[in-house]
Amino acid sequence: MQQCSVKEYIKIVCEQIRWKKAHASISKELEDHIIDQKSAFLNSGLDDKTATEKAIIEMGDPVLIGTELDRTYRPKIEWSILALTLIMILMGLLIRCFMIYDNADSLFRDILSIILGFAFMFAAYFWDFTSIGKHPMKIFFGLTILLFTLHNMSPYSNYLSFNTLLLPINFSFVFLLLPTAFAGIIYAVRNKGYLGIIQIGVIFSISAVICLNQWSLSGVVIYSISCLLLLTMTILNGWFNVKKTNALLIVYGAVALISLILMYIIISTNSYISYRIRAAFNPMFEPEASGWLPNFVRSIIAGAKLFGQGSLGKYEGIPIPRKHSDLLLTYLIHELGWIFFAVIMTIIIIFIIRLFIICRKQKSVLAKLVSTSVLITFTMQFIVYVGYNLGFQLLSPFALPFISYGGTSTVINMTLVGIMLSVFSTGELYHDDKAKVFSKQE
Repeated sequence: MQQCSVKEYIKIVCEQIRWKKAHASISKELEDHIIDQKSAFLNSGLDDKTATEKAIIEMGDPVLIGTELDRTYRPKIEWSILALTLIMILMGLLIRCFMIYDNADSLFRDILSIILGFAFMFAAYFWDFTSIGKHPMKIFFGLTILLFTLHNMSPYSNYLSFNTLLLPINFSFVFLLLPTAFAGIIYAVRNKGYLGIIQIGVIFSISAVICLNQWSLSGVVIYSISCLLLLTMTILNGWFNVKKTNALLIVYGAVALISLILMYIIISTNSYISYRIRAAFNPMFEPEASGWLPNFVRSIIAGAKLFGQGSLGKYEGIPIPRKHSDLLLTYLIHELGWIFFAVIMTIIIIFIIRLFIICRKQKSVLAKLVSTSVLITFTMQFIVYVGYNLGFQLLSPFALPFISYGGTSTVINMTLVGIMLSVFSTGELYHDDKAKVFSKQE
Protein backbone atom coordinates (compact mmCIF):
# COMPACT_ATOMS: atom_id res chain seq x y z
CA MET A 1 0.00 0.00 0.00
CA GLN A 2 1.36 3.42 -0.99
CA GLN A 3 2.33 5.53 1.99
CA CYS A 4 0.10 8.49 2.80
CA SER A 5 -0.58 10.86 5.66
CA VAL A 6 -3.32 10.33 8.21
CA LYS A 7 -5.51 13.00 6.57
CA GLU A 8 -4.99 11.51 3.13
CA TYR A 9 -5.84 8.03 4.41
CA ILE A 10 -9.05 9.23 6.04
CA LYS A 11 -9.98 11.20 2.91
CA ILE A 12 -9.63 8.11 0.71
CA VAL A 13 -11.77 6.07 3.12
CA CYS A 14 -14.53 8.72 3.17
CA GLU A 15 -14.52 8.99 -0.63
CA GLN A 16 -15.87 5.44 -0.72
CA ILE A 17 -18.77 6.27 1.64
CA ARG A 18 -21.80 7.73 -0.09
CA TRP A 19 -23.60 8.90 3.06
CA LYS A 20 -22.02 12.32 3.59
CA LYS A 21 -23.46 12.76 7.08
CA ALA A 22 -21.42 9.79 8.26
CA HIS A 23 -18.08 11.29 7.20
CA ALA A 24 -17.46 13.40 10.31
CA SER A 25 -18.21 10.54 12.69
CA ILE A 26 -16.13 8.01 10.71
CA SER A 27 -13.21 10.44 10.35
CA LYS A 28 -13.14 10.95 14.11
CA GLU A 29 -13.22 7.20 14.79
CA LEU A 30 -10.47 6.47 12.26
CA GLU A 31 -8.26 9.26 13.57
CA ASP A 32 -8.68 8.07 17.18
CA HIS A 33 -7.87 4.50 16.19
CA ILE A 34 -4.74 5.54 14.27
CA ILE A 35 -3.57 7.71 17.19
CA ASP A 36 -4.03 4.81 19.63
CA GLN A 37 -2.12 2.46 17.34
CA LYS A 38 0.61 5.06 16.81
CA SER A 39 0.99 5.52 20.59
CA ALA A 40 1.51 1.79 20.96
CA PHE A 41 4.30 1.86 18.37
CA LEU A 42 5.88 4.93 20.00
CA ASN A 43 5.92 3.13 23.34
CA SER A 44 7.73 0.22 21.66
CA GLY A 45 10.59 2.56 20.68
CA LEU A 46 9.76 3.63 17.12
CA ASP A 47 10.17 7.25 16.02
CA ASP A 48 7.14 9.42 15.21
CA LYS A 49 7.28 9.05 11.42
CA THR A 50 7.75 5.30 11.46
CA ALA A 51 5.05 4.85 14.12
CA THR A 52 2.58 6.84 12.01
CA GLU A 53 3.36 4.86 8.86
CA LYS A 54 3.02 1.51 10.64
CA ALA A 55 -0.26 2.62 12.28
CA ILE A 56 -1.71 3.48 8.86
CA ILE A 57 -0.52 0.18 7.40
CA GLU A 58 -2.16 -1.66 10.29
CA MET A 59 -5.49 -0.03 9.38
CA GLY A 60 -5.53 -1.77 5.98
CA ASP A 61 -6.32 -0.67 2.42
CA PRO A 62 -8.36 2.58 2.64
CA VAL A 63 -10.45 1.70 -0.43
CA LEU A 64 -11.45 -1.68 1.00
CA ILE A 65 -12.09 -0.18 4.44
CA GLY A 66 -14.21 2.58 2.91
CA THR A 67 -16.20 0.09 0.84
CA GLU A 68 -16.98 -2.00 3.92
CA LEU A 69 -17.99 1.07 5.90
CA ASP A 70 -20.21 2.19 3.02
CA ARG A 71 -22.21 -1.02 3.46
CA THR A 72 -22.47 -0.44 7.20
CA TYR A 73 -23.14 3.30 7.36
CA ARG A 74 -26.36 3.95 5.54
CA PRO A 75 -29.50 5.81 6.68
CA LYS A 76 -31.68 3.33 8.55
CA ILE A 77 -35.38 4.04 8.30
CA GLU A 78 -37.26 2.68 11.29
CA TRP A 79 -39.86 0.82 9.21
CA SER A 80 -41.91 -0.34 12.20
CA ILE A 81 -42.68 3.25 13.25
CA LEU A 82 -43.45 4.29 9.69
CA ALA A 83 -45.71 1.26 9.19
CA LEU A 84 -47.64 1.87 12.42
CA THR A 85 -48.07 5.53 11.52
CA LEU A 86 -49.45 4.58 8.09
CA ILE A 87 -51.82 2.05 9.68
CA MET A 88 -53.24 4.69 12.03
CA ILE A 89 -53.55 7.26 9.23
CA LEU A 90 -55.36 4.78 7.00
CA MET A 91 -57.60 3.62 9.84
CA GLY A 92 -58.53 7.20 10.72
CA LEU A 93 -59.25 8.08 7.09
CA LEU A 94 -61.48 5.03 6.61
CA ILE A 95 -63.38 5.72 9.83
CA ARG A 96 -64.03 9.33 8.89
CA CYS A 97 -64.83 8.48 5.26
CA PHE A 98 -67.45 5.80 6.00
CA MET A 99 -68.85 7.00 9.32
CA ILE A 100 -68.39 10.76 9.61
CA TYR A 101 -68.24 12.65 6.32
CA ASP A 102 -71.40 13.57 4.49
CA ASN A 103 -69.81 15.56 1.63
CA ALA A 104 -66.85 15.36 -0.72
CA ASP A 105 -65.34 18.65 0.51
CA SER A 106 -64.53 17.18 3.93
CA LEU A 107 -62.85 14.18 2.36
CA PHE A 108 -60.85 16.43 0.02
CA ARG A 109 -59.58 18.58 2.90
CA ASP A 110 -58.70 15.47 4.89
CA ILE A 111 -56.69 13.92 2.06
CA LEU A 112 -54.98 17.25 1.39
CA SER A 113 -53.92 17.52 5.03
CA ILE A 114 -52.49 13.98 4.89
CA ILE A 115 -50.52 14.83 1.75
CA LEU A 116 -49.16 17.96 3.46
CA GLY A 117 -48.39 15.83 6.51
CA PHE A 118 -46.25 13.47 4.44
CA ALA A 119 -44.42 16.45 2.94
CA PHE A 120 -43.63 17.84 6.40
CA MET A 121 -42.72 14.39 7.70
CA PHE A 122 -40.14 13.79 4.96
CA ALA A 123 -38.82 17.35 5.35
CA ALA A 124 -38.32 16.71 9.08
CA TYR A 125 -36.71 13.34 8.32
CA PHE A 126 -34.08 14.88 6.05
CA TRP A 127 -33.61 17.88 8.37
CA ASP A 128 -30.60 17.70 10.69
CA PHE A 129 -32.20 17.13 14.09
CA THR A 130 -28.97 18.20 15.83
CA SER A 131 -30.00 21.81 15.11
CA ILE A 132 -32.25 21.41 18.17
CA GLY A 133 -29.11 21.08 20.29
CA LYS A 134 -27.05 23.63 18.37
CA HIS A 135 -29.62 26.46 18.38
CA PRO A 136 -31.97 25.66 21.29
CA MET A 137 -32.79 29.22 22.38
CA LYS A 138 -33.57 30.40 18.84
CA ILE A 139 -35.85 27.43 18.16
CA PHE A 140 -37.60 27.41 21.55
CA PHE A 141 -38.29 31.12 21.87
CA GLY A 142 -38.90 31.39 18.13
CA LEU A 143 -41.81 28.95 18.50
CA THR A 144 -43.06 30.71 21.64
CA ILE A 145 -43.00 34.15 19.97
CA LEU A 146 -44.63 32.70 16.83
CA LEU A 147 -47.52 31.29 18.84
CA PHE A 148 -47.88 34.53 20.81
CA THR A 149 -47.95 36.58 17.58
CA LEU A 150 -50.40 34.28 15.83
CA HIS A 151 -52.73 34.37 18.82
CA ASN A 152 -52.91 38.14 18.67
CA MET A 153 -53.58 37.94 14.92
CA SER A 154 -56.24 35.24 15.19
CA PRO A 155 -59.88 36.31 14.76
CA TYR A 156 -60.82 33.96 17.61
CA SER A 157 -60.06 34.63 21.26
CA ASN A 158 -59.59 31.06 22.50
CA TYR A 159 -57.62 29.33 19.75
CA LEU A 160 -55.25 30.14 16.91
CA SER A 161 -57.42 29.36 13.91
CA PHE A 162 -57.33 30.88 10.44
CA ASN A 163 -59.60 30.02 7.52
CA THR A 164 -57.82 29.67 4.18
CA LEU A 165 -59.08 28.86 0.70
CA LEU A 166 -58.25 25.14 1.00
CA LEU A 167 -57.81 24.29 4.68
CA PRO A 168 -58.69 25.83 8.04
CA ILE A 169 -55.43 26.11 9.96
CA ASN A 170 -55.32 25.81 13.74
CA PHE A 171 -51.88 26.96 14.83
CA SER A 172 -52.55 25.87 18.42
CA PHE A 173 -51.16 22.48 17.43
CA VAL A 174 -47.73 24.08 16.91
CA PHE A 175 -47.81 24.01 20.71
CA LEU A 176 -47.01 20.28 20.44
CA LEU A 177 -43.53 21.12 19.11
CA LEU A 178 -42.54 23.02 22.27
CA PRO A 179 -41.51 19.96 24.37
CA THR A 180 -39.09 18.90 21.62
CA ALA A 181 -37.66 22.41 21.49
CA PHE A 182 -37.42 22.32 25.30
CA ALA A 183 -35.32 19.15 25.00
CA GLY A 184 -32.72 21.29 23.23
CA ILE A 185 -32.69 23.72 26.17
CA ILE A 186 -32.07 20.88 28.62
CA TYR A 187 -29.27 19.55 26.43
CA ALA A 188 -27.59 22.97 26.28
CA VAL A 189 -27.42 23.48 30.07
CA ARG A 190 -27.19 19.89 31.30
CA ASN A 191 -23.53 20.27 32.37
CA LYS A 192 -24.08 23.33 34.55
CA GLY A 193 -25.19 21.53 37.70
CA TYR A 194 -27.77 23.21 39.92
CA LEU A 195 -27.32 26.44 37.95
CA GLY A 196 -28.51 24.59 34.85
CA ILE A 197 -31.62 23.36 36.68
CA ILE A 198 -32.37 26.91 37.81
CA GLN A 199 -31.91 28.21 34.26
CA ILE A 200 -34.33 25.59 32.95
CA GLY A 201 -36.85 26.57 35.63
CA VAL A 202 -36.64 30.24 34.68
CA ILE A 203 -36.93 29.55 30.93
CA PHE A 204 -39.86 27.19 31.45
CA SER A 205 -41.65 29.66 33.76
CA ILE A 206 -41.38 32.46 31.19
CA SER A 207 -42.77 30.29 28.40
CA ALA A 208 -45.49 28.79 30.63
CA VAL A 209 -46.74 32.24 31.68
CA ILE A 210 -46.85 33.36 28.04
CA CYS A 211 -48.68 30.19 27.04
CA LEU A 212 -51.11 30.35 29.96
CA ASN A 213 -52.15 33.85 28.94
CA GLN A 214 -52.71 32.80 25.34
CA TRP A 215 -54.04 29.24 25.27
CA SER A 216 -56.09 26.74 27.21
CA LEU A 217 -55.17 25.36 30.59
CA SER A 218 -55.18 21.89 29.03
CA GLY A 219 -52.36 22.77 26.65
CA VAL A 220 -50.24 24.25 29.42
CA VAL A 221 -50.78 21.21 31.66
CA ILE A 222 -49.75 18.84 28.86
CA TYR A 223 -46.73 20.99 28.06
CA SER A 224 -45.72 21.27 31.72
CA ILE A 225 -45.94 17.53 32.37
CA SER A 226 -43.95 16.80 29.21
CA CYS A 227 -41.17 19.18 30.24
CA LEU A 228 -41.16 17.87 33.82
CA LEU A 229 -40.76 14.27 32.62
CA LEU A 230 -37.88 15.29 30.35
CA LEU A 231 -36.17 17.11 33.22
CA THR A 232 -36.72 14.13 35.51
CA MET A 233 -35.14 11.76 32.98
CA THR A 234 -32.13 14.08 32.66
CA ILE A 235 -31.63 14.17 36.44
CA LEU A 236 -32.02 10.39 36.84
CA ASN A 237 -29.41 9.83 34.13
CA GLY A 238 -26.96 12.02 36.04
CA TRP A 239 -26.46 14.47 33.18
CA PHE A 240 -26.53 17.50 35.51
CA ASN A 241 -23.62 16.14 37.60
CA VAL A 242 -25.50 16.77 40.84
CA LYS A 243 -26.94 14.52 43.53
CA LYS A 244 -30.09 13.09 42.04
CA THR A 245 -32.13 13.06 45.25
CA ASN A 246 -31.40 16.71 46.02
CA ALA A 247 -32.14 17.77 42.44
CA LEU A 248 -35.46 15.90 42.36
CA LEU A 249 -36.50 17.40 45.71
CA ILE A 250 -35.74 20.90 44.43
CA VAL A 251 -37.59 20.38 41.13
CA TYR A 252 -40.68 18.67 42.50
CA GLY A 253 -40.85 20.92 45.55
CA ALA A 254 -40.86 23.98 43.30
CA VAL A 255 -43.41 22.38 40.96
CA ALA A 256 -45.74 21.51 43.84
CA LEU A 257 -45.54 25.00 45.34
CA ILE A 258 -46.06 26.80 42.02
CA SER A 259 -48.90 24.43 41.05
CA LEU A 260 -50.76 25.09 44.30
CA ILE A 261 -50.39 28.85 43.90
CA LEU A 262 -51.52 28.78 40.26
CA MET A 263 -54.48 26.50 40.98
CA TYR A 264 -55.61 28.78 43.80
CA ILE A 265 -55.38 31.84 41.54
CA ILE A 266 -57.12 30.10 38.62
CA ILE A 267 -59.94 28.59 40.67
CA SER A 268 -60.58 31.77 42.62
CA THR A 269 -60.60 34.01 39.53
CA ASN A 270 -62.07 31.75 36.84
CA SER A 271 -65.42 30.22 37.70
CA TYR A 272 -65.58 28.21 34.46
CA ILE A 273 -62.36 26.30 35.23
CA SER A 274 -63.51 25.79 38.82
CA TYR A 275 -66.77 24.24 37.61
CA ARG A 276 -64.89 22.21 35.02
CA ILE A 277 -62.64 20.67 37.66
CA ARG A 278 -65.57 19.80 39.92
CA ALA A 279 -67.54 18.34 37.02
CA ALA A 280 -64.62 16.14 35.98
CA PHE A 281 -64.51 14.46 39.39
CA ASN A 282 -68.25 14.72 40.12
CA PRO A 283 -70.42 15.15 36.99
CA MET A 284 -73.57 15.36 39.16
CA PHE A 285 -72.27 18.64 40.62
CA GLU A 286 -73.97 20.54 37.79
CA PRO A 287 -75.69 17.82 35.70
CA GLU A 288 -77.38 20.29 33.37
CA ALA A 289 -74.46 22.71 33.00
CA SER A 290 -70.72 21.94 33.22
CA GLY A 291 -71.50 18.33 34.14
CA TRP A 292 -73.79 17.67 31.18
CA LEU A 293 -71.16 16.45 28.71
CA PRO A 294 -69.34 14.17 31.20
CA ASN A 295 -72.69 12.66 32.19
CA PHE A 296 -73.65 12.22 28.54
CA VAL A 297 -70.36 10.50 27.70
CA ARG A 298 -70.52 8.26 30.77
CA SER A 299 -74.06 7.27 29.84
CA ILE A 300 -72.82 6.25 26.37
CA ILE A 301 -69.97 4.25 27.89
CA ALA A 302 -72.31 2.53 30.36
CA GLY A 303 -74.69 1.53 27.55
CA ALA A 304 -71.99 0.31 25.15
CA LYS A 305 -71.82 -3.33 24.06
CA LEU A 306 -68.94 -5.59 23.14
CA PHE A 307 -70.18 -5.73 19.54
CA GLY A 308 -72.59 -3.42 17.74
CA GLN A 309 -74.50 -0.28 18.67
CA GLY A 310 -75.10 0.51 22.31
CA SER A 311 -77.77 2.43 24.18
CA LEU A 312 -77.85 6.14 25.01
CA GLY A 313 -80.17 5.65 27.97
CA LYS A 314 -81.99 8.82 28.95
CA TYR A 315 -80.07 10.70 26.25
CA GLU A 316 -81.63 8.65 23.44
CA GLY A 317 -82.16 10.76 20.33
CA ILE A 318 -79.47 13.31 21.21
CA PRO A 319 -76.64 13.36 18.63
CA ILE A 320 -73.09 12.94 19.89
CA PRO A 321 -71.32 16.30 19.52
CA ARG A 322 -67.89 16.67 17.90
CA LYS A 323 -67.92 13.01 16.88
CA HIS A 324 -65.36 13.72 14.15
CA SER A 325 -62.83 15.30 16.51
CA ASP A 326 -62.94 15.43 20.32
CA LEU A 327 -65.38 12.54 20.86
CA LEU A 328 -64.53 10.19 18.01
CA LEU A 329 -63.69 7.28 20.33
CA THR A 330 -66.93 7.74 22.27
CA TYR A 331 -68.86 7.68 19.01
CA LEU A 332 -67.06 4.53 17.81
CA ILE A 333 -67.66 2.75 21.13
CA HIS A 334 -71.37 3.56 20.84
CA GLU A 335 -71.69 2.60 17.17
CA LEU A 336 -69.35 -0.40 16.87
CA GLY A 337 -68.79 -1.60 20.42
CA TRP A 338 -65.85 -2.08 22.76
CA ILE A 339 -64.14 -4.48 20.38
CA PHE A 340 -63.31 -1.66 17.97
CA PHE A 341 -62.00 0.47 20.84
CA ALA A 342 -59.77 -2.46 21.82
CA VAL A 343 -58.37 -2.71 18.29
CA ILE A 344 -57.50 1.00 18.20
CA MET A 345 -55.95 0.89 21.68
CA THR A 346 -53.86 -2.15 20.74
CA ILE A 347 -52.35 -0.36 17.74
CA ILE A 348 -51.68 2.78 19.80
CA ILE A 349 -50.07 0.83 22.65
CA ILE A 350 -47.85 -1.08 20.21
CA PHE A 351 -46.83 2.28 18.67
CA ILE A 352 -45.96 3.76 22.08
CA ILE A 353 -44.08 0.65 23.26
CA ARG A 354 -42.08 0.51 20.03
CA LEU A 355 -41.14 4.18 20.38
CA PHE A 356 -40.10 3.59 23.99
CA ILE A 357 -37.89 0.62 23.09
CA ILE A 358 -36.07 2.53 20.34
CA CYS A 359 -35.69 5.66 22.48
CA ARG A 360 -33.94 3.61 25.16
CA LYS A 361 -31.39 2.42 22.59
CA GLN A 362 -30.21 5.93 21.74
CA LYS A 363 -26.64 6.48 22.92
CA SER A 364 -26.31 10.21 22.34
CA VAL A 365 -27.76 12.48 25.03
CA LEU A 366 -29.30 14.77 22.42
CA ALA A 367 -30.81 11.87 20.45
CA LYS A 368 -32.31 10.41 23.63
CA LEU A 369 -33.73 13.77 24.76
CA VAL A 370 -35.27 14.63 21.38
CA SER A 371 -36.74 11.19 20.75
CA THR A 372 -38.10 10.97 24.30
CA SER A 373 -39.73 14.39 23.97
CA VAL A 374 -41.63 13.17 20.91
CA LEU A 375 -42.58 9.95 22.73
CA ILE A 376 -43.94 11.92 25.70
CA THR A 377 -45.85 14.30 23.42
CA PHE A 378 -47.63 11.42 21.69
CA THR A 379 -48.28 9.60 24.97
CA MET A 380 -49.79 12.70 26.60
CA GLN A 381 -52.08 13.26 23.62
CA PHE A 382 -53.29 9.66 23.76
CA ILE A 383 -53.86 9.67 27.54
CA VAL A 384 -55.78 12.95 27.58
CA TYR A 385 -57.87 12.00 24.54
CA VAL A 386 -58.82 8.55 25.85
CA GLY A 387 -59.64 9.93 29.30
CA TYR A 388 -61.86 12.61 27.76
CA ASN A 389 -63.71 10.02 25.66
CA LEU A 390 -64.29 7.76 28.65
CA GLY A 391 -65.94 10.53 30.65
CA PHE A 392 -63.08 12.09 32.59
CA GLN A 393 -63.07 15.54 31.05
CA LEU A 394 -60.72 17.53 33.21
CA LEU A 395 -58.48 18.39 30.26
CA SER A 396 -59.65 19.13 26.73
CA PRO A 397 -57.94 16.91 24.16
CA PHE A 398 -55.69 18.09 21.35
CA ALA A 399 -56.31 15.11 19.07
CA LEU A 400 -56.12 11.34 18.77
CA PRO A 401 -53.02 11.45 16.54
CA PHE A 402 -53.64 10.27 12.96
CA ILE A 403 -57.11 8.92 13.80
CA SER A 404 -59.39 11.82 14.80
CA TYR A 405 -60.05 14.62 12.32
CA GLY A 406 -57.78 17.64 12.32
CA GLY A 407 -55.83 18.95 9.37
CA THR A 408 -53.25 20.91 11.35
CA SER A 409 -52.92 18.20 14.02
CA THR A 410 -52.20 15.65 11.28
CA VAL A 411 -49.45 17.83 9.80
CA ILE A 412 -47.83 18.61 13.17
CA ASN A 413 -47.96 15.01 14.43
CA MET A 414 -46.51 13.72 11.16
CA THR A 415 -43.76 16.32 11.52
CA LEU A 416 -43.01 14.87 14.97
CA VAL A 417 -42.82 11.39 13.43
CA GLY A 418 -40.36 12.79 10.87
CA ILE A 419 -38.16 14.21 13.64
CA MET A 420 -38.29 10.87 15.41
CA LEU A 421 -37.33 8.99 12.24
CA SER A 422 -34.47 11.44 11.70
CA VAL A 423 -33.13 10.69 15.19
CA PHE A 424 -33.44 6.94 14.71
CA SER A 425 -31.76 7.17 11.30
CA THR A 426 -28.76 9.36 12.12
CA GLY A 427 -28.62 9.57 15.93
CA GLU A 428 -25.88 6.97 16.19
CA LEU A 429 -23.57 9.24 14.16
CA TYR A 430 -23.96 12.18 16.52
CA HIS A 431 -21.39 12.71 19.24
CA ASP A 432 -22.34 14.98 22.12
CA ASP A 433 -20.41 18.21 22.51
CA LYS A 434 -16.99 18.32 24.16
CA ALA A 435 -18.43 19.02 27.61
CA LYS A 436 -18.37 15.89 29.72
CA VAL A 437 -21.52 13.88 30.14
CA PHE A 438 -21.56 12.69 33.74
CA SER A 439 -23.39 9.80 35.31
CA LYS A 440 -22.92 10.64 38.97
CA GLN A 441 -23.71 7.93 41.45
CA GLU A 442 -25.39 8.65 44.75
